[in-house]
Amino acid sequence: MRDVGRRAVVGSLVRAVVSVTTAVAAGVAIVAGANVLAPPPASPSSPPRQPLVVADVGPRPSHTLVGIGASGAWWSRPVAALGSATIAQVGRLLYSSRGLELSQFRFNIGGGGVGVTTWWKAPPSFYQANGTFDFHADPQGVLFARQAASWGVRDLVGFVNAAPPQFTSNHRSCGGTLLAGDVAAYADELALTVAGLWRVDHVKLRYVSPMNEPVGSQAACRQEGMAVPVAERGPLVVDLARDLARVAPWARVIADESSYATQLLRQAPRWLTYPGVRASLAALAVHGYDYPSRAVLHQVALLGRRWGVPIWDTEICCYDGEGFGYQYDPTMTSGLWLAQTIYNDLMVENASVFDWWLALSPDLGCSPAADPGCFRDINPLGRNDGLIYFDLNGARDGDHTLYLTKRYDVLGQFSRYLRPGMGLVPVTTSDARVEMLAGRAPGRLVLIAINLTAPGSAPLPLEVQLPPGLDGVQAMGAVVTNPTKSLQPTALPDVDAHSVVALLTPDSVTTYVVRTARS
Repeated sequence: MRDVGRRAVVGSLVRAVVSVTTAVAAGVAIVAGANVLAPPPASPSSPPRQPLVVADVGPRPSHTLVGIGASGAWWSRPVAALGSATIAQVGRLLYSSRGLELSQFRFNIGGGGVGVTTWWKAPPSFYQANGTFDFHADPQGVLFARQAASWGVRDLVGFVNAAPPQFTSNHRSCGGTLLAGDVAAYADELALTVAGLWRVDHVKLRYVSPMNEPVGSQAACRQEGMAVPVAERGPLVVDLARDLARVAPWARVIADESSYATQLLRQAPRWLTYPGVRASLAALAVHGYDYPSRAVLHQVALLGRRWGVPIWDTEICCYDGEGFGYQYDPTMTSGLWLAQTIYNDLMVENASVFDWWLALSPDLGCSPAADPGCFRDINPLGRNDGLIYFDLNGARDGDHTLYLTKRYDVLGQFSRYLRPGMGLVPVTTSDARVEMLAGRAPGRLVLIAINLTAPGSAPLPLEVQLPPGLDGVQAMGAVVTNPTKSLQPTALPDVDAHSVVALLTPDSVTTYVVRTARS
């Protein structure tokens, strides 16, 4: 602490925290200063008291948040078939202040699905085989993009998994390569698509990604995909930026959405040198499917700094505990993994955007219609690719339920409170079991604490030392997600101009909102 008097105050608060910890362990709940009897503990022995964790909020932001979002790919048609009530519920869950309040939405500009064997992963193309446009070709995709905009999501990001078949080597939406001779024509088509989406469908894409995971082509054809050789990526970025400036000047280009951070590190320096790329590029976009180490993420941050381009993390999902694989895990285990991933991407990689892959997914790995409780359990047949899940056959079997996961709740701990334009501030902690970050805006400070201690551990007392110069500090809110609570209010911390003192439950993510007179 900054002075002896303040340390004495904190010491008394920590002693109070330890008293609360002991009381809870003894089977007594502390509510508004009164002792209320609670069920006795499962074990007669109390968990050992935890040492004080001290955290220091940095004096200034490292970078600015652009947004936190998810993708609308693949699920729009089956979810739209569930009816208007479900569609409205999707909007509330994703965008309302009681839901995730997402600030980005990724809109999949379909390639037509030619050759794709999974019907719901084959989005229509607005560009037709005869060279004309039909902006009514994907009404469900447009519906959900417009829904995001109607809720105030400013950053609609269009991305392409595969160009229309006219521009690929095998004339299909999977397994092919973008033809070098068609780069300019494809860029023109994509810019006209962006312009038409605004003119006809009133969907205004602020950012456009012309390729997605360009090393692979999805040769198995279970979904759309298109390889884009490294030599074509620079020309494609420059041509698209030029064409957008002509017909859709509100839109900027992001690229190249490499599957792995390690791919980006190897390949991006080769196409970033193409003349005009740096002026044409709004952000360097990358996916995290190699689940990179912090050392690799730090190298990505340095790459962005070296080229003067912000880093965006635009896709991640599907971690099964070891790597990319099949598993459906709706529990806090997957939730805490997501919390650490968001922390690493925002604060180690210095990403300005964090986007989860699918906002909604049918890959439960079980049928709730046949086994109503299966959505609560981990299974090895589903995918950890969604925040919200639904029954793919719900329109037929009558199951219109949307199933939430702890990943949904954990993302909300960040997306509700870290808003576009906030400065992201590093926070150091004295205990590796607690990771923290801060968001700073005029009059507001947001603190997010990830407690990695195991379920059943004693709560951790936390003292957060605030940067100097904050006046009128007041705790405004506190929300927690843990194995038994989902985005639920929790006890406000004790605050003054120098520090925030709180108690972190184990296996949790807690968000504190603090009002300041100056920030």
